[in-house]
Amino acid sequence: MVIFAFAFATLLALLPTILASPALSRPLYWFSFGNSHTQTGFNITTGPLPSPGNPMGNPVYPGATATPGENWIDVATTKYNHSLVLTYNFGYSGATVSRDIVPPFADFVRTLPDQIDELVAWNVAQRPRPWASENALFSIWIGINDIDLSYALDIDHTALTNQLITRYFQYIQRLVPPLDRTPELLVQNNATIAAAEARIIAYYNAQLAAGVSQFKARHSGVRMWEYDAHAAFTRVLDHPEQYGFNNITGDDGVTPGQFWFNWLHPVSAAQVIFGKEVGELLGNAPW
Repeated sequence: MVIFAFAFATLLALLPTILASPALSRPLYWFSFGNSHTQTGFNITTGPLPSPGNPMGNPVYPGATATPGENWIDVATTKYNHSLVLTYNFGYSGATVSRDIVPPFADFVRTLPDQIDELVAWNVAQRPRPWASENALFSIWIGINDIDLSYALDIDHTALTNQLITRYFQYIQRLVPPLDRTPELLVQNNATIAAAEARIIAYYNAQLAAGVSQFKARHSGVRMWEYDAHAAFTRVLDHPEQYGFNNITGDDGVTPGQFWFNWLHPVSAAQVIFGKEVGELLGNAPW
């Protein structure tokens, strides 16, 4: 089994050692969870489900992404791999790690456990199941909303982060983009707030990395990769011209050359960069 964990800044990928073989004769089933950075609006009950001619299933490609156009999981599924990948994408806009730790902005939002429960309920009904541990990939990119909804609160952020990371790894038995550089924080023009959020993000990411190391030590039969989304975002924001951008503060969604589509989400062109890098990360796996 593969597990990718995306949260604020890093993608984690877990793959069983059996997948070190040169290729798979069966499709690779990708079950992804997360927030608006991953969502495509997939609905497992209405269909159509992913198939060789339609690897993302529903809705029509590229789906209901947070910004117009393809996002990272679209292109990682359809372009930047070397095998047939069928993606069941449960990512939901506004999702948090757990509603009892950091509630989402609305009750209807499907948090990480809600998304996992949805997959489990569907999978239990499948006879026979179309996938096994040998050809399954799981990914999680979450945590952005947990920090965004809590960083300004007068609480013990260290304790909160430790609680989130503990719960996070309970769910997968990923780190955070640089929110301190998003238009939401920049428009506040408050260096103190930005610095505080940057510290929280750094601690969250460090704790997640430590959790990954511990997970690896306990599960020797699983291969794991980390995609550092925080570093990827920072690299593009520090050198935008190298990636085709000339504006890293605007977010009107229409001006050419902008990195940000809105207050929190990068444009599709940036998503394509990240999706390509995820594909390259998995280059030595049957991907």
